[in-house]
Amino acid sequence: MKKGIVNDSQRLFAVVLTACFVLAVCSPVFAEPAEGVGEAGSVLLVDAYSGQVIFEKNADETVEFAGLKRLPALLAVCRAFDEGAITPDSAVTVSEKAAEIRGATAFLSANERILADDVLKAAVILNAGDAVCTLIEAVFGNEAAALEEISRELKGLGVGYVPEDALGGSSPISARDIALIGMELAKSEAYLKYSSVYLDSITHENGSVTELTNPNRLVRHYSGCYGLATGSVGSSDYAGAFIARRGNSAFLAVVSGMRSAASRAKLASALLDHAFSSYRRVELGAAGETVGAVLVSGGMLPSVEARTAAPVSALVPVGDTKLTSYADLPEAIEAPVDEGALLGTLLIKNSAGETIGEVPLVASANVEKAGLVDIIVRIFRSFVHADK
Repeated sequence: MKKGIVNDSQRLFAVVLTACFVLAVCSPVFAEPAEGVGEAGSVLLVDAYSGQVIFEKNADETVEFAGLKRLPALLAVCRAFDEGAITPDSAVTVSEKAAEIRGATAFLSANERILADDVLKAAVILNAGDAVCTLIEAVFGNEAAALEEISRELKGLGVGYVPEDALGGSSPISARDIALIGMELAKSEAYLKYSSVYLDSITHENGSVTELTNPNRLVRHYSGCYGLATGSVGSSDYAGAFIARRGNSAFLAVVSGMRSAASRAKLASALLDHAFSSYRRVELGAAGETVGAVLVSGGMLPSVEARTAAPVSALVPVGDTKLTSYADLPEAIEAPVDEGALLGTLLIKNSAGETIGEVPLVASANVEKAGLVDIIVRIFRSFVHADK
């Protein structure tokens, strides 16, 4: 590909990477592993916006993540709230199956009628199995329909995990899959409504009150932490996923195999500390920025502008202040051209000249194919203009 028509002011253009754009994997790791990394069964630290990996250990090894396997079901019901398939003021009925679920629980009773928003609150804050099950049944009607939707959603996210039932069952899952699910969940308005709440309560139909204390202690004790979940298997295998945001940057840490809740929180905090101290997200552009133009052969217009498809940002090491870009565009394309059609790529480079991001460049408008009369008229106008 040759470089397209790009003005001097457009040659160096830095823009913001979104999660759908592929980034190069960060090469730096801890100079010395953070305390607890050696103890952990698996570890993954990523940029929460793009999924760019900062540090990993056994991230693709499938392990028992306990209650975290309910996150796909929680994602499905949160999407339902976001899309209006269920509303916060809806009344839902707790089934006997939901009421019998053990583990983290909101103490819902069989046949109890309760507001969907209260059940959502318990599902998000506690990751309560009875609450998640109640919402799954209210939204999808039955487990088969829920499992089909959950499986479709996971496949679309590129998650390799295949749940054996709507709430996850006993199938193991990897840290990388947990991170992919967590990144998507953190985009949900319904989830974010309660994800950073540490202490709250719900009132049951009979007037009793259940206190909800978030088992994710980082929500209370780590600056910027706004969600995800924890779980444990037995008394010596603690896992968790934690997401935190400061300024323009957000990172997600997943850990498993820790000996205690305290060591789990300590390692997650150290991972997030490393990310915030070592990397920053730079935002230098917006969606629809023009970065060049491409000639259109046989079109009603002589050329079409190439624009960024979405807001774009880049994750760079702290101290790296020199970002440049290169619009990789063809000299010409054949008409017709559809608005939004892919024209080329904007390559974002760091101070060492390494490509750290590739952003799609798309056509800014439709360009119809010109007929013979259109071509003759254009030639005539060009002749007249040249004669003047």
